[in-house]
Amino acid sequence: MAGSRDERTRDDPSAPDRRGKPRPGGISIDDEGHFLVHGEPVTHARTLEVLWSSLARRADGTWQVSVGRESADVAIAATPWVVRGVLPSASGLSLFLSDGSSEPLDPATIRVGKDGVLRCTLRSGHPARFGRAAQIALGERLEEDGSAPSGFRLEISGRAWPLGSE
Repeated sequence: MAGSRDERTRDDPSAPDRRGKPRPGGISIDDEGHFLVHGEPVTHARTLEVLWSSLARRADGTWQVSVGRESADVAIAATPWVVRGVLPSASGLSLFLSDGSSEPLDPATIRVGKDGVLRCTLRSGHPARFGRAAQIALGERLEEDGSAPSGFRLEISGRAWPLGSE
């Protein structure tokens, strides 16, 4: 039957699926915290600002972005927030995040994942993983410590912080 719901859904990727749920819009965030659309990086500054500011986690644990009345699913492997840089600051160390923001590092939240990737918890309570450059920058400051759960500690302003492990 021409014009049937099934035919419209097949021809129009923006049409809801049979359960009435939105179809994936091809939006994702990669392991380095970059927004991608159909695998291509989003580079326009204002578009990135809108995407990051509208990113929200649903009650079922999935992620979406919403602009006006439109929304789209966002595929995220673990966490959208990636630490892209680590620099010394008056209070210790500052993190530069994938959404363009920065915040002080809470060293008590740093841990080493089973995959060897550093992770921390942000002020918002969200987890963040360290990107390659940030992991190298922080890794240069780590010291071996057999008594720490991960085997490493971070010293900041004369205080030692044992790193946890996942």
